Amino acid sequence: IGRKIWFFWLWWRVCWLFISPSLLAVILFWSLVTFSMPTYGPVQYPEWATALGWFILIFCVMWIPIVAILRFAQAKGTNLCQKLSAACRSAPDWGPYLEKHGGERYRNYPHSAADPNEVQLVITSDISTV
Repeated sequence: IGRKIWFFWLWWRVCWLFISPSLLAVILFWSLVTFSMPTYGPVQYPEWATALGWFILIFCVMWIPIVAILRFAQAKGTNLCQKLSAACRSAPDWGPYLEKHGGERYRNYPHSAADPNEVQLVITSDISTV
């Protein structure tokens, strides 16, 4: 927010595109390679408890690649790069809902409140008593 410094944005993109995914992949791989059945002191947890933990983990994490694949499949574009770029782009009306929270950064963005089919917030000070 504010003045855009090229080095900051370059560092930010490098972190999000290369460093963070690489570190997360290494941590995941290392965790899977060095996995051992959990224990509580000398007591080892039952296998069903470990299986339940893996099930909960997989159920929570599986949505990330599923949604990514769906976004990629629904993206508009003629080649792989265009589809990937379109899938990673945010919606045109993305940003704070209320104009007063937009600040300078979202000044020229279209507001979703302009959509006639969208539900509008009712402010209690606008309601007159009957």
